[in-house]
Amino acid sequence: MATDPVAAEARRAPGATGVAPVVAVQPRTSYLDLLRAAALARVLLYHATGWLWLSLLVPAMGVMFGVAGALLAASLDRYGTRAVGRRMRRLLVPFWAFGATVLALVAVAGQVSGAPSGFGWDDVCWWLLPLRVPSVGGAPWGWAFTVGLWYVSTYLWLTLLSPLLLPLYRRWPWPVLAAATALPVCTHLAGVTQFYFVVSYLPCWLLGFAYHDGLLGRVSARLCRGLVLVLGAVGGTWVLLAVTTGAPSELNHIPAGSTIWSMAWVAALLRLAPRSSGAVRATGPARAEGDRPARGGALLRLVNARALTVYLWHIPASAAITALLMPWLSFDSVAHVGLRLVGMILLTVAAALAVGWIEDLAARRRPRLLWVGAPATPRPPRRSRAEVPRRRAAVDRPVEPVPSALPGESGG
Repeated sequence: MATDPVAAEARRAPGATGVAPVVAVQPRTSYLDLLRAAALARVLLYHATGWLWLSLLVPAMGVMFGVAGALLAASLDRYGTRAVGRRMRRLLVPFWAFGATVLALVAVAGQVSGAPSGFGWDDVCWWLLPLRVPSVGGAPWGWAFTVGLWYVSTYLWLTLLSPLLLPLYRRWPWPVLAAATALPVCTHLAGVTQFYFVVSYLPCWLLGFAYHDGLLGRVSARLCRGLVLVLGAVGGTWVLLAVTTGAPSELNHIPAGSTIWSMAWVAALLRLAPRSSGAVRATGPARAEGDRPARGGALLRLVNARALTVYLWHIPASAAITALLMPWLSFDSVAHVGLRLVGMILLTVAAALAVGWIEDLAARRRPRLLWVGAPATPRPPRRSRAEVPRRRAAVDRPVEPVPSALPGESGG
C-alpha cells in the first residue's frame, strides 16, 4: 500500500485499542460488501437446493467471518471498546425480534395441540443472550428456527473476545495466526467439542484483522500464493478424505479440515481486494476518497442492510416451502428444487420487508422499507461532557462530517 503523511501518522499514533497498528489500515470498500453478499447468496442457494458439493467447494461461512473480523477491527480502531456494544446492539436487536416470533409460535402451537412444549424459563436466557444456541423445546418444527443460530452465537463470542484478540494479534501477528490455525486441529485430535464453531472460525476472523492492518498486502505475491496453495492442499485433502470415509452433511461437520479449507479461501479473496487510492487513519473516514461505489451499489447496500434478517429467516422459509411441496413433488426432482428456491427467496424477501427495518433501528438509522439511493448517515456517537466545548463560537465553523457508513457493519 502506498505511504503518505496520513499513513505515517497512523503508524505512529496508537489506535483506540491501545496498540498502534503496524501499518495504515485498509479503508472500507464495497469489495467487502460484495464478498459478504456473495457468501450469503451461496448460503441461501445451499439451503434451498441441499447440494452438498456446494457447501464443500465454497466455504461461505468462513468468508463471512473473515469480512466481519476486518470490519470489527476497523470499528475498534474508530470507537474503541464501545464498538463491542454497538455490534452487540446490531446483532441482538434483530435477533430478539426473531426470537420473540419463534417463542410466540411455540406458545400458540402448545395451546393448539394441548401437549407440553418442553420449553422452560431457563431456555429464555439463551434467547436474550445467545452465548449458546437457544432451544424451542420439543417442537418437531423447531429445528428450522434454531439450526442456523450457531452463526449468531459464534459471532457474539468472537465480538466479545475481539478487544483482547486484536492487541494480541498486533503484538505477535504471525504466531497468533499460527496458534489459531493449530487450535482447531489440536481440539479435534483431543476430542474436545466445546466451543467448536468459535475455535473453527477464529482463524478466519483473524485473517480479517490481517486484511484491516495491511498484513496480507505486505506479504509478497509469491509467498501469499504459496501459503494459499498449502492451506488449500491440506484443507482440500482433509475434506476429501472426510467425504470418502464418512458421510458429512456439510462442511461444518468436518472438524479442522473445514477451518484450513476456509482459511485458504479467505486469504485468497482478501488478498485480491482492490487497493484504494490512499491510506486513511484508523479514526478517519470509512471510505477512501477514490473508493467509488461499484455498479450495483444500491443492491449491495440493500443486501448488507438486511443481511442478518435474510440469514435468520431463510431456513424457516425453505422449510415451509419444502413442507408445502412434499405431498406433490419428489424432493430431489428438478421441479421441487426450482420451486423450493423461488419460494424461499419470495418468503425471505417478505420477511425482510416485514421486519428488516428493525436492523435500521439497531444501527440507529432512519428505518427504511428498501435501501435505495445513497446510504443514510448514522447518528454521530454521543459525546461526553468533557468533550463539549464550554463556549460555542458565534459563527458556525466547518465541522468534520461523520464518516458515511454503508449498511451492515460500519457505523452505529
